[in-house]
Amino acid sequence: MTNKQIIDVLVIDDDPDLCLLMESLLKFAKHDVQRMTNPVFLEEKLLQVTPRVILMDMLLSGSDGREICTALKANEPTKDIPVMMISAHPDAEISCRNAGADEFLGKPFDMDIFLDRVGALVEQRKKDL
Repeated sequence: MTNKQIIDVLVIDDDPDLCLLMESLLKFAKHDVQRMTNPVFLEEKLLQVTPRVILMDMLLSGSDGREICTALKANEPTKDIPVMMISAHPDAEISCRNAGADEFLGKPFDMDIFLDRVGALVEQRKKDL
């Protein structure tokens, strides 16, 4: 039996400032949030927590968020966790959706739209669990 902590959002972005900003916005909106700046430790992190939503940058230092998303969606324990990808790259939405992303948001993003989209995913997941 596992006692993994359920959190609302796991934020993964290699830009520490943006990662902290997203975490702060989400906490201000009353979400339980944890953040990571290095996706190398994601597998280990997912042994400790079950996020309702994973919010991840498309391009991470040394990693491709699309590959990580594809792996998450192919893995039975994580396949149903909604993944929201973010990117500043033009035309990134198509490749992120092709990798299995449930939602996409371009950078720079409007804070209200960001909070609305993440909040909707969290609320939907709460109903599913």
